[in-house]
Amino acid sequence: MRILRFPLVRLVIAVSIFFVGSTLAALIVGLVFGPPGREISDQIKPFAEVFFQCGFALLGYWFFVSLFDGRSMTELNTGFAKQTGLGLLLGFAFISAIMGVLALLGYYKIDGQNPDSAVMSVFLMAIMAGIVEELLLRGYFFKIVEQGLGTWWSVILSALLFGFLHAWNPNASIISSLSIALTAGVVLALLYAITRNLWVVIGMHFAWNFTLGGIFSAPVSGTEAQGFFNGLLDGPEWITGGDFGPEASVITVIVFALFGVYLIFKTINVGQVQKPMWRKDK
Repeated sequence: MRILRFPLVRLVIAVSIFFVGSTLAALIVGLVFGPPGREISDQIKPFAEVFFQCGFALLGYWFFVSLFDGRSMTELNTGFAKQTGLGLLLGFAFISAIMGVLALLGYYKIDGQNPDSAVMSVFLMAIMAGIVEELLLRGYFFKIVEQGLGTWWSVILSALLFGFLHAWNPNASIISSLSIALTAGVVLALLYAITRNLWVVIGMHFAWNFTLGGIFSAPVSGTEAQGFFNGLLDGPEWITGGDFGPEASVITVIVFALFGVYLIFKTINVGQVQKPMWRKDK
């Protein structure tokens, strides 16, 4: 059990459980709905993918926490309404503020409205990204690395990994990956460190993506999105984020860097900084 509880071993096991669940979910959806081309299957398949991917991610996390931590999932069993609401508010407010600044500078314009049905694909994507990515990055990776290296190294490494995972997105670059790491990567890690609750980061992650793509029709991490407003981004790439979207904008980096500094002091003030494993007995 001492070997199984060693952080590096636990991290390998956790990632293995996560990818087994993700693979099983994909296989089930593929077997049930088959290849594209059937109208009913094509309509239902996106919903099924979200259901099974999120379901297996949550089931795998419960299995890991129960077996290897020997505890209940307090980070998911408590604070659902309050913490999710806080995350949704933060994500919507910050992204709306950034898009507002771009609009005031003349780099973002609204030209009409799209049908309500247009937002569904972004909505489903935002749900799956919010749940699956947060379970992997904050639920598994952050917590396990924190137990070994301490809070600050866990924030840094989880943020870099978060940015690195977006390097394969359409229109991604080194700049966009670093921007994702410095903004969402750092902020979401610190929010989790402060609250020790996954719902707040799931809520913020969802609202971040959905507000960006589902409301303002801006690219979400390099992927084009059609949302409620028919919006147009046009201007210097370092301000608008170019084809990757506003997440690579210098405005986004500045706004979230300031918020990140506040969260660092908040983490210290609420006493949520854990020492590395080699200093815990000092």
